[in-house]
Amino acid sequence: MKDHIKFILQNSIIFAGISFGFSIIGGLFPSSEHTFVIGNPLEVSGITVEHVVGHIFWGAIIGLGTLSVRYIILGGSFAILLDADHLLQFLDIELVSRMSHSVVLAVIVAIVFFIVLRGKDLRIAAVAFGAVLSHIAFDIFLADVGFNASTTFPLFSPFILDRIEFAGLDWLGVEIIGVGIVAVVSYLAKRKEIRLENNLTKT
Repeated sequence: MKDHIKFILQNSIIFAGISFGFSIIGGLFPSSEHTFVIGNPLEVSGITVEHVVGHIFWGAIIGLGTLSVRYIILGGSFAILLDADHLLQFLDIELVSRMSHSVVLAVIVAIVFFIVLRGKDLRIAAVAFGAVLSHIAFDIFLADVGFNASTTFPLFSPFILDRIEFAGLDWLGVEIIGVGIVAVVSYLAKRKEIRLENNLTKT
């Protein structure tokens, strides 16, 4: 039990650190039209119980692709910790809003986990990538269902800061892509493990 808790906490801290660090880049574009003082997140970011629980639940769905409880929990943890960027808003500095809501971050965080774990656990890398997508998916869902509105993300930041609009059932497609990536990677990782076990048995 302690090993599982340690596993989840360690990897969650790594993910939150990457999200926070990536978001700092959002302060490096002072002349951009997308840069401004966002404001206190408790006042302007709409953080509610539904917001937190929703992100955790959507992230847990991403983790289902692994068929493992600890990766399901990790998916929920990663998904809500993507909002570590909100901490920067307390500093009242000019930033690019929602900087971490980016496919670029999803790729970076997957690569970091791959390097840190030396390629020994591809599932974490996949769950990390999928958790970014699940977070975006829930934001789209919340905007549509809660406010009957669309929402936008700088999906390719920091290379392109222009925001891309999503609305309606776009959330479903984004979530399915995330689950699919995790499921495929988990399947391939499991096959590799089985092959290695069979080879060891034969020798």
